[in-house]
Amino acid sequence: MKDTALATLEDSGYEILDYFYTTGAFEVKSNTFKSKFAFLPRKLLYAINKDLAVKIFGGFSLLVLAK
Repeated sequence: MKDTALATLEDSGYEILDYFYTTGAFEVKSNTFKSKFAFLPRKLLYAINKDLAVKIFGGFSLLVLAK
């Protein structure tokens, strides 16, 4: 998904200067069992491999700096 988004911007004539995932998944507290159960594995995997954590768990946004 990240590659598709970046390629779309480049194909539209933008130059990608920088990008990163926002950590909204860690900021927003939810009381559901599913979100509480996934919090620690999501955080650990994000520290190891950001792209894989985003694909498996979701809850992140891609922020792109382009000109």
